[in-house]
Amino acid sequence: MEDDAPIIYGLEFQARALTSQTAESDAIRFLVGTQSLKFDNQIHIIDFDDENNIISKSVLLHQAGEIWHISASPADKAVLSTCYNKTSESRVVMCGAVWRMPPEWESGSHETPDDPHNSHNPQNLELLCHLDNRAHGNTSSVLWEPMGDGKRVISLADNHALLWDLTESSTQATISSSATLEGKGQLKFTSGKWSPHHNCTQLATANDTTIRGWDLRTMR
Repeated sequence: MEDDAPIIYGLEFQARALTSQTAESDAIRFLVGTQSLKFDNQIHIIDFDDENNIISKSVLLHQAGEIWHISASPADKAVLSTCYNKTSESRVVMCGAVWRMPPEWESGSHETPDDPHNSHNPQNLELLCHLDNRAHGNTSSVLWEPMGDGKRVISLADNHALLWDLTESSTQATISSSATLEGKGQLKFTSGKWSPHHNCTQLATANDTTIRGWDLRTMR
């Protein structure tokens, strides 16, 4: 590795969201979400070939809005979630949704970043379901059950942690339980992590200078 040249991948738009493709065990693959106010946003699927020290990519369109958080299903490598902003009634709101990549993305369409003809006809993501949290605030992140079958997610929305059950096809999401961050002032979750231990019953969250642990069986 000391003799290998560094691998650098450049994006056309700004990006703040990155995740590994959790359900993929045969390839080194990452997903990157972009932020652009003027153009359709994108999800870049980046593959790294560690034997040859090269990368290849595919690009999918995320027309819903700027991507602030992205997370991959642990059970289905074609399924992912995003948190994005959109304008509703003259104000900006943060939303969450679950998506499926089109079949074409893994059919050998990966290109090298230097290909002058790449990204001319990117495919669209297929919307599976919205995580409709309008009654709970703005969604900042979506967490998948780490060791699960891809049918449970938690969304953090302002001062609420919402546990969702997804249908078998992930086309519907219903809230099965929730927890509320209580205290003085306008408290908001800033990040969270779903523990893979203890049968995935533990959630840790951060807000301001405080770290809290939650038991998902009681949501306390």
